Amino acid sequence: MPDDGELTLLVEGRRLSGWQEIRVSRGIERCPSDFDITLTERFPGELDGVTARPGSACQVLLGQDVVVTGYIDRYCPSIDRSTHRLRVLGRGRCQDLVDCAAWLRDAHGQLMLASTRALAAQLAAPFGISVTAPDGDGLTVPQFNVILTESSWDIIERVARHSALLAYEGADGNLILARAGTDRMASGFRQGLNVEAASAVFGTDQRFSLYEVVWQSIDVLTDIARAAGGDAAWNQRARVADITVGADRPGTGRRFRPKMLVSDQEQFGQDIATQRALWERNRRNGRSCAVSITADSWRDAAGRLWEPNTLASVHLPALEIRDATWLIAEVTYRRGAEGTHAELLLMPREAFEPEPIVLQPFDAQVAQALRAGATP
Repeated sequence: MPDDGELTLLVEGRRLSGWQEIRVSRGIERCPSDFDITLTERFPGELDGVTARPGSACQVLLGQDVVVTGYIDRYCPSIDRSTHRLRVLGRGRCQDLVDCAAWLRDAHGQLMLASTRALAAQLAAPFGISVTAPDGDGLTVPQFNVILTESSWDIIERVARHSALLAYEGADGNLILARAGTDRMASGFRQGLNVEAASAVFGTDQRFSLYEVVWQSIDVLTDIARAAGGDAAWNQRARVADITVGADRPGTGRRFRPKMLVSDQEQFGQDIATQRALWERNRRNGRSCAVSITADSWRDAAGRLWEPNTLASVHLPALEIRDATWLIAEVTYRRGAEGTHAELLLMPREAFEPEPIVLQPFDAQVAQALRAGATP
């Protein structure tokens, strides 16, 4: 078994270790990462030199690996008759994107012809945060206006979805825009080997046999379509079936479960409506399978920390999961009186496809003209 290592809090040039209760959480659907660590002494006075001022920049390391780069939010000392206890809570640097108002004063609150990565980079720059996009810079946004009271994260998350990208924080405290990962851990989770506890959820209550997306919420020229003997809804709906749930129409003898949605769009109707229907089906299928695992180590067989947005094999015959390859959505590193553990949530990769959206209701011809004027 690889050595998990000790947690070290690096703050103001000092390395503080010996923490007895540890929780560090990271994930692709949470931003920022955060930590909660505690140190206890038996005799008052032992920890008099240990301080961690709120607002101080810090790094959290597990062994030699940095897992959180950010700031201390709260420093909580306490005493009783026999003990002195120090508790430190903090979050990654991307907390400023989540907490603070978007700041684009130099651009007068407006951006033109910016890629998703470039837009996110401009929003992150005032806070000293960089943005990487390993799967490409994303779509070009023709025009974007910041709404008063919006946070940078509100905008980044929305624009990232427009480009089908996930937005989450890296261990260095900077922002990552990426698709669901394809990188694999050196090992996975096997019943009887490194899994101490596990529970799974399999469901069909949120799945449907037919997804019908309406891309106009009002009838347009349906009277003419009917008069011509055609399908009155042919140009307003996209349909995607899921035969693993049932039939795509009633009266077949199989279970019929239709789901209707309205797509938030006014242009490129059929294409985006179809994307939305496919996303709805794939994401619901992915979310219908999930497993929570408590592993006996923070690391895989190669000594690498379990990482969010990486694939890992899962073999839990008692839970009807055999040799699956699922994506790590979230990992929490824990240590306390009960020992050292990693708590993980895994789901199929398609569970993390971002929802397709339309950012602005531009006329299609205007949007195409703006894109044509964009620089490569």
